[in-house]
Amino acid sequence: MTNVNPGLFTGGMGMESKYATIMMFPPELRPKTVLARPGQDFEEIKTAMKGEGLDFPLIAKPDIGYRGMLVKKVKNELELRAYLEKYPLDFLLQEFIDLPKEGGVLYYRYPDEERGKITSVTLKEFLTVKGDGESTVLELVKKSDRALLQLERLKENYAEVLQQVPPSGTEVPLGSIGNHSKGTAFINGNHLIDREMEDAFQKIVDQLEGIDYGRFDLKCTSYEDMKRGKNIKVIEINGIGAEPTHIYDPTKMSYFEAVGTITKHWKIILNMSRKNRQIGIPRLKTSDLFRYLLKHRRYVKKINRINNL
Repeated sequence: MTNVNPGLFTGGMGMESKYATIMMFPPELRPKTVLARPGQDFEEIKTAMKGEGLDFPLIAKPDIGYRGMLVKKVKNELELRAYLEKYPLDFLLQEFIDLPKEGGVLYYRYPDEERGKITSVTLKEFLTVKGDGESTVLELVKKSDRALLQLERLKENYAEVLQQVPPSGTEVPLGSIGNHSKGTAFINGNHLIDREMEDAFQKIVDQLEGIDYGRFDLKCTSYEDMKRGKNIKVIEINGIGAEPTHIYDPTKMSYFEAVGTITKHWKIILNMSRKNRQIGIPRLKTSDLFRYLLKHRRYVKKINRINNL
């Protein structure tokens, strides 16, 4: 299946360079982005940021990663230096896109077809708590099952906010990174899928070399604009490892329906792989794939060891 996206390493199983992938997009569709390497002189990094027009706050995330691993909103130079020193990895430093809506759009196109299809749209709802005029944010968090799961992260990143007493009815935002691991809720947005939306994303994919299956994670001014492919910024695209994340909306889908949806997408990937092989696009050797998977496993273990120091 690694031949599904010839433009992505292993087809996009989560081991590909996010920097190389995001730079495939034209500048108007992506955040300003700089790659910082381990051991690189910090002044060089600052110069690269200045050249790209990149300022604080920014998003720092590993060049190879998934499920929000080590993704952090960095407020200033001091925080950035400390973060890069703690984790000796290749890091993307990305412009923080301050647009009000975030979503995920999963698209695929068979190699013998001109038009692709959208099979999954996810609308993302960031973690918030609502003030009652009496409780601190910390107390409100402890009353919320969803927010309570994020307590340690909130203590680290929202220490001052947790002590505040918001007015009754006031929504207090407690996240800016659209990932389940950061407390974001995923809402099924498949009602938005129509010909107009598929045409809009077809135009985007036509600008990308060797990508025919993937989920666009993006920010936008509105979901109507997202449908039209207007006023959007693609944060990243995930390849064959991408899930149809609308399945995580428990109000719209049962467990067995979710399993069926995942199975359907696996079949799409398998069919695409077969068709690509028929036209001469080779798959990785199984031995090579296992070697890359073992290397990736060591990489993740390295990060876990650093986290446990």
